[in-house]
Amino acid sequence: MLIVEPPTVLVGFPGRSSTRTAVPAARIGPNTIIQLAHVLRDRFGEGVAATLLFESTGYAMGALPQSMVDEREAQAFVRTVMRAVGATQGSRILHEAGHRTADYLMGHRIPRPAQWLMKALPQRAGLNILLRAMQANAWTFAGSGSFSVHHLPKRVDLTFHDCAMCRDMHTSQPVCDFYAGTFEHLIRTLVAPRAEVREVECQSTGGHCCRFEVTGIH
Repeated sequence: MLIVEPPTVLVGFPGRSSTRTAVPAARIGPNTIIQLAHVLRDRFGEGVAATLLFESTGYAMGALPQSMVDEREAQAFVRTVMRAVGATQGSRILHEAGHRTADYLMGHRIPRPAQWLMKALPQRAGLNILLRAMQANAWTFAGSGSFSVHHLPKRVDLTFHDCAMCRDMHTSQPVCDFYAGTFEHLIRTLVAPRAEVREVECQSTGGHCCRFEVTGIH
């Protein structure tokens, strides 16, 4: 429902100046890079966005990826942005990039009849449809990690193990705001306007997984 492009495999680490190796790498959709670059451009200007983008991925603002990318490209870009602007501002930027990704998905990947159905159903039923679609298409955003959904009496947990976004990072606060922004905007728009998605555990802070709580569903 969300993504229709078939999975592929990229060989070698990203970046024009890097040495390529014969190590297969998991791939994810390009929106992490595209939307993050656009947010940086809108907030700080073309020059800053282009510099951070090229330093971390080798891409240029005028030649952003249009197909699946090495998950390490996305992580390198996130690392660079967080280091350049700091954790607090970086979290806001990543959240906005996730918000824009959700808009892209609703505009190009989720069929209109499915969107209408999710909005028309009771919130729990609509959420179940959306979460099943997310699980079915997890290969487009989880990369070599895994994504699971856990239904609890008063909330739903969305969990990544071996999270591709923050793998091997060490921070004082959760940093997977791109996912939080994407999930929250999808759920608020298609299911429950008052829903909240909050990362309560992150591998970068020493957690055993990256876990997001979805609340505000009736």
